[in-house]
Amino acid sequence: MSTLVRDAMSKEFVTVKKTEKIGEIRKVILTAENRVIFVMDKKRVEGVITESDIIRKECDDEKPCSTIMSTPVISVSVEQTLQEAAKYLTNNRIEQLPVISDTGEIMGVITSRDIVKDLIVETKQPKLSPERAAIYLAMTNEREREDHWLQKCVEEGYRSVITQVGTTAEKLPIKLREATTVAAIARGVIKEDTREKIALSNAVRDAYIQLASINPGLGGGFKVAVVRGDGRITVAAFGKCGHALANGPNNLVMGFSII
Repeated sequence: MSTLVRDAMSKEFVTVKKTEKIGEIRKVILTAENRVIFVMDKKRVEGVITESDIIRKECDDEKPCSTIMSTPVISVSVEQTLQEAAKYLTNNRIEQLPVISDTGEIMGVITSRDIVKDLIVETKQPKLSPERAAIYLAMTNEREREDHWLQKCVEEGYRSVITQVGTTAEKLPIKLREATTVAAIARGVIKEDTREKIALSNAVRDAYIQLASINPGLGGGFKVAVVRGDGRITVAAFGKCGHALANGPNNLVMGFSII
């Protein structure tokens, strides 16, 4: 991102000689896209005429434009910052600032639009964390959305898998561990070694402990997402506890472990 006037200024500006008649200036302002005209004496900016000067002031079209120009001219140098230029524009309520070289010649103009365009930084979307990814995957109930979040995980460099578990209260902790381990190994989320299996098991245990504390003594049906990234593995389970036909509330629980 550029922060100097020289890199953001526009080189499209209108100049006239100070001997030019006001009637001609009126025509220029009406036909040109630029509503600010710089009045020159040789190569130096002597004054400024705006559209409002033509409208508000009583003008004799035969008089030289120097009689209605505004002085002194507020300007900036090519080496000044955009923040300084913005302050000049705001404090003086003007549309354009001439950019003046060391020798006093006009090199360009800077407007508020130029400043905003150059100072705005493209904002990057917040990074998708493994925890957020696991929640989205577990709570998504459409195949198209699942594929969307699985692809997002790939773009972030994460490994992920989705599985489903439904069983009684007695079998739930074992089934959760078995189902997630088998799915994670099959999709390459973890390797088939003791260290990574234990890490996944710890994450599943965290999730199950939350389920058991919320709905003690109940089984249920859950969609489980496993996401590995940033040196840890995250498990999210979303579903209902109780009888399969019971219209109970959905629960979302999570667990994670460092690998």
